Amino acid sequence: MKITVPGKDVIKITDSDFENDETFVSKNKIHLIKFKFENVTSEKIKWVLNKYPKTNRFIINDNIKIYNNILKNTNKKYYIENTENSSLISFFKKNNKVLLNFFNLDNKTFDFIVNNCFDDILYNTEVIYISNDIYEKKKPVLNSWKGNIIIKNDYIL
Repeated sequence: MKITVPGKDVIKITDSDFENDETFVSKNKIHLIKFKFENVTSEKIKWVLNKYPKTNRFIINDNIKIYNNILKNTNKKYYIENTENSSLISFFKKNNKVLLNFFNLDNKTFDFIVNNCFDDILYNTEVIYISNDIYEKKKPVLNSWKGNIIIKNDYIL
């Protein structure tokens, strides 16, 4: 397991960052970058790739085709994040590189996963975004998991 800290190891890039040519300054390598563009263009994606050349992993949750068309020609990897109210079964069925955001799950699905099939979900997921409470509750299982854990803090992804 690798714990990834929002605002340090994982950041989001928006249209505003692109328009103002702003980059996130960090002493460490940015492990994950979440694309949060309102209007995705190849120019914006390539700008991010040029500004953060050491980052090899990205998070997307919309416009998958556009991102895929550019990222497939690089050594970069991307994870698809579930959106609010997305059907969990079809989400897993459609995507093979998954970031499961527990904050986007409806209450019923959240309870079911946490209480009944957490281990199975980890088997099919590479990155999870959870609260510290879930982390503490599931620490024994997470300690042997090979994926990345993003624990929510004050930084908004």
